[in-house]
Amino acid sequence: MDAFTPESERDEASAFTEMLWEQGVEHEAAALARLGVTADLSQVPLVEREAATLAAMARKEPLIYRGRLTVDDLVGEPDLLELQSNGGYAPGDIKSGGGLEGGDEETEGRLKKHYAVQLGHYGNILERRALGDGMHKTFVIDCDFHRVTYDLDLPQGVRNTQTWWEFYLVTLEAVRGNLSGVCKTLPALGATCKLCHWYSKCKRDVIEANDLSLIAELGRSKRDALVRLIPSVRALAAANIDNFQSGKKTVFPGIGPGTLEKYHARAKLLCTPNARPYLKSPVSLPIREKEVYFDIEADPMKDNFVYLHGMVEREHGKPSRAVFKPFFADGDTPQDEEAVFAGAWHYLTERIIDSVIYYYSRYEWTSYRRLAQKYPSVCSVDEVDALFQSPEMIDLYTDVVKRCTEWPCHDQSIKTLAVFCGFKWRDISPSGAASIEWYRRWLKTGDLAIKQRILDYNEDDCEATGWVVDEVRRMEVVPALAVNQ
Repeated sequence: MDAFTPESERDEASAFTEMLWEQGVEHEAAALARLGVTADLSQVPLVEREAATLAAMARKEPLIYRGRLTVDDLVGEPDLLELQSNGGYAPGDIKSGGGLEGGDEETEGRLKKHYAVQLGHYGNILERRALGDGMHKTFVIDCDFHRVTYDLDLPQGVRNTQTWWEFYLVTLEAVRGNLSGVCKTLPALGATCKLCHWYSKCKRDVIEANDLSLIAELGRSKRDALVRLIPSVRALAAANIDNFQSGKKTVFPGIGPGTLEKYHARAKLLCTPNARPYLKSPVSLPIREKEVYFDIEADPMKDNFVYLHGMVEREHGKPSRAVFKPFFADGDTPQDEEAVFAGAWHYLTERIIDSVIYYYSRYEWTSYRRLAQKYPSVCSVDEVDALFQSPEMIDLYTDVVKRCTEWPCHDQSIKTLAVFCGFKWRDISPSGAASIEWYRRWLKTGDLAIKQRILDYNEDDCEATGWVVDEVRRMEVVPALAVNQ
């Protein structure tokens, strides 16, 4: 869209996005102080930078910062060019995020596709200019200043044996085809779209096209598998999906019969005027004297620092008598995080005696496990697991919404579902990302209005969870057979 869409249709960058840019600049400066750069070309005018880069490489500078190289239709500006033992150079990039994705306590994680493509691009230019080291071993300096090797000659996975280098070359040809007009990409609605400056324009295009990615949990890859035979939401709603199934398989790669039936049901809901959500199977939510709706706010770019544990407490069946109980970190030190964690932990362990406690997704559980590891004087990981495994602790998204309900909505986020139920956030731009930016500003300024904005947003998130619970209690069970008729 940067190449073909008028700039006037771009969204303004959000305060959160600008914060990310600022953080990236700060992180890059901190990384440079550690790396021992021998040729800093960042202040060289752009028109002179390629010549300066080639001169630095001819001098065999060990580490070049902010070089620029071109060949044919390719342009690359790697953060780092590192001299190798054979006299060639390997490209690297400084990232303010993690170098890998998908890892946990037991697994290392995998390379990020967009990082691999970027590094492959720099490596390709070096190779074409005969300036590389003859290998495809590139690297990232990550958010913790660790060096993460990106060996692009390795396969992407056990099942996907295409190497990262091959993936880059395929991607390069796809980009060339797109820019030349030979092929055209289709827009798709996804979870990361809201941070993009083309979000509003792209969403309008997706809605106008009645694109399949409007269906909850149907992303770009699944859309691409379906679109040749089922081009739109309306087409899927009207389809006899039996025609696409044979036994335990469908004609669509990576989509089984159960998944196709789920998408079909959601398409029909989206195409039905005034449709109501329903239960796919009975749900029995426990009833106690009190209900608590629980939500945390954390900064993933500061080691997942949890700065707010919010609790809305109400008597069962009496939402008008709800009370907000926040545990807010007035500073960003480990002592501040531990103190609010201790307060929230004490509250939850007291409330579980006479309350049902709802939270939305496993994020709270995994965050509390992480906090228990950091602050064992508050509680142990086993104690966290015991609390969250209690029948009175309900993961509303995983255990109820995802497993047992269907909604006439484009996604199943708490904000989408609560708005459908009639709830309204007080803030004009409510989001967890915005809350992080607000908290950063609060730490710098101490402005009480900013703190109150954070608290109001979190309270609304908690209240919204209650609205979704109330809607679930009102839902009726609709058998799958009736849905697919």
